[in-house]
Amino acid sequence: MLAGVILAGGKSSRMGTDKSLLTLPGSQQSLLEHCQKQLALVCDNNIFISGSQHEQGIADVIPNCGPLSGIHAAITHIEMQHPNISELLVVAVDMPDLCPEDFSYLLKMGRKSHCLCSFENSFLPLYIPLSIDVTQYLVTVLKHQSDEALMQPKQRQYSVKMMLNSLQSIQIQPLKNTQLNNINTFGQWQQRCTEQPFTKA
Repeated sequence: MLAGVILAGGKSSRMGTDKSLLTLPGSQQSLLEHCQKQLALVCDNNIFISGSQHEQGIADVIPNCGPLSGIHAAITHIEMQHPNISELLVVAVDMPDLCPEDFSYLLKMGRKSHCLCSFENSFLPLYIPLSIDVTQYLVTVLKHQSDEALMQPKQRQYSVKMMLNSLQSIQIQPLKNTQLNNINTFGQWQQRCTEQPFTKA
C-alpha cells in the first residue's frame, strides 16, 4: 500500500514564520493543506505529516538532522502502526507547484526500477519502497550522531543526497512542466504569490 509523507517539521528560520501555515492567495488554504490535497489524489488520502507542531504530526525520534529526521520518524511510525504500507511518496511542504502528475510519474518510474527515485537535481519529492536496507541505513546513520553534530548539523552528512548515493536509487528527468522550486524566504513567497495561480486539487 502507498502512503504520502509531508515533511513539515522544519524551523522555517529564513522565512521567520512557519511556512507550512502560509495562506495561499485568494483562499483560506495553507501550504500544508494545499500539499495534502495534491498528494491525496495519488495516495488516496493515506497521508502522514512529519512535524510535532501539527495536529497528529509525527515528532522526530532523532532531531536536528534535517529531512532525514522526518523521514526516519515517519518510517518508524509507519512500520509500527501501519505494517500494510510498503511504499512512500515523500514531499516537502515548501514546494507548492508540484502536482499529482509529477507524483504519479515519480511513482511510476520508481516502481518500474524497484528502487528509490527522485527527479534530477532535486532530492525531494522522493519515492521510497520500504525495505530493511532503507530502515537499517537510517538507523545506522542517525544513531551515530555526536553532541557536535547536534550543534552543527549542517556540517555532518545527514542528507537525503547521501542516502540516495548510499542506497540503490535513480534520478529521472522531470516532466516538461514540472516546477521543483521551493519557498525559503518571505520575499520568495511574495514573488510566487504574484505569479500564476496555484494548482487546485
